[in-house]
Amino acid sequence: MTTNKPGIGSSIQAERKRLLIDATMSAIAEHGLPRVTLAKIASVAGLSAGSVNFHFESKEALLLATLTYLAEEFEQRILHALDSAGPSPADKLPAMFEASLDPAITEPRKMAVWFAFTSQARSREDYQRICGAQDRKIFAITLQLCDEIIHQGNRQGSMNARAMANAVQGLIDEIWEEMLYAGEGYDRDDARCMYLSFLASVFPWAFTMPSDSQTQLTRLGTADKSLHVVQADKAQLEASATLFDQYRQFYEQQPDPALARKFIGDNIKKERSVIYLATDSAGQALGFVQLYPGWCSVAARPLWTLYDLFVTPDARRRGVAIALMGAAGKLARKSKACRIDLETAIDNYEAQALYESLGYQREVEFYKYSLALD
Repeated sequence: MTTNKPGIGSSIQAERKRLLIDATMSAIAEHGLPRVTLAKIASVAGLSAGSVNFHFESKEALLLATLTYLAEEFEQRILHALDSAGPSPADKLPAMFEASLDPAITEPRKMAVWFAFTSQARSREDYQRICGAQDRKIFAITLQLCDEIIHQGNRQGSMNARAMANAVQGLIDEIWEEMLYAGEGYDRDDARCMYLSFLASVFPWAFTMPSDSQTQLTRLGTADKSLHVVQADKAQLEASATLFDQYRQFYEQQPDPALARKFIGDNIKKERSVIYLATDSAGQALGFVQLYPGWCSVAARPLWTLYDLFVTPDARRRGVAIALMGAAGKLARKSKACRIDLETAIDNYEAQALYESLGYQREVEFYKYSLALD
């Protein structure tokens, strides 16, 4: 149970509660639900244990608030997807699958937390109440959609809507379990083709089998020479600068090819950074990573700051980012650096999942400060 405390604005309280719920998810994902403590949650949030108690009366209240947040977030995504889909149940059922694949709700941390709660729901009435209520609501929607599709095909005499709804939910559960264990390595495009194939198999009058181009997104790799990663020099300046300009536009900067070419050109000429460029077998530039050298005074050893990583939209989820990160790792080890530092947005869950799958650990012990001088 949470209450509004006097002496602090409601908007600030809401933001603090959101921060604590987010920190709780991180703490559970790292330590496990049985071992999570208020002290660990407070440490992740960068707050004192007293601040936690100020907003939540107990650890259990905070855990229940976290589970409720996850359940409501997933439910809202499902309902929004259904509202945004076409009027036909054949439009709404794939929309439900797509919502279940949404990276915002299936990022590895949230998946780990959701499964942690559901694994204890049998012995916890409060957990079961929240998880069970959501399961029943989503199943009722699935059952209605399956029943409507069966009636559209005049198959109500030969098909059981409840059995089909169970199959749909079972497939979603299977996809979620695979996501949990595969992490960033999970192929959402493969999952998409799997559920489309399933729907076409059981409801052929409402869905068509995905085409070959939909069923397989070709992976690229250096082993079969379908992908090449090289350190950029003058010969790769134009391609690197073009990608850098696209990268800046991704961060809402205006296109400026001249600035991009000068900046990358100066970095290469003056050896201010190391840039790795990824190309396909035809020489088409697909992505780049840029690292800046530095030093760690405590370790008295060099370090690298991985400042830029960009892959063109068409080449994403095909192994390009992993290959570029691998080149960065080889550089750091070859230079006997103590570590690689990087930053990413707190809501960039796909990037976080990539970094964590490669062994990068999120910093929770230090604050980061910046002083804008413009």
